[in-house]
Amino acid sequence: MSISKFNIQTIIFSAIFVLISQTAIAGNNDEGQQLFSLYCDACHGMSGGMDMRKRIAPPIAAVRMHYIGRHPDKASFVNAVSSWLEKQDPAKSLMRGAIRHFKLMPPIAVNRQDAIKIANYIYEGNLQVPPGMVEHVQSQHKNNGMNLNR
Repeated sequence: MSISKFNIQTIIFSAIFVLISQTAIAGNNDEGQQLFSLYCDACHGMSGGMDMRKRIAPPIAAVRMHYIGRHPDKASFVNAVSSWLEKQDPAKSLMRGAIRHFKLMPPIAVNRQDAIKIANYIYEGNLQVPPGMVEHVQSQHKNNGMNLNR
């Protein structure tokens, strides 16, 4: 009887651990989304759609597309994006056309941990895509193998 009691306790402990882990992961992504809204959305959000005359910066879905093409694994992607958030270096940019059009992104006051949370949120890809972006990617990036669905 003590064996079955041990097994039940192990199962209950395992279930609680999984639930706590899933909550922590969801919480981190929610926190990343909140930080994105605070630091990034004003420039990289939906305002202006794909009319580059009305935008301050490229939509974040476009930024993700460029970075995930070069950094498809999560660790590499998060490192590249969080490093960019900490220090904008035009020599390391994957979006030189955006820098020519919009100028270099100004520095933002974000610490490393928050930059990582923002990068994780962007990597997960639950981002809004402005109307017309698919057509833009097809017309402007068709030969570069860029894909919104990665």
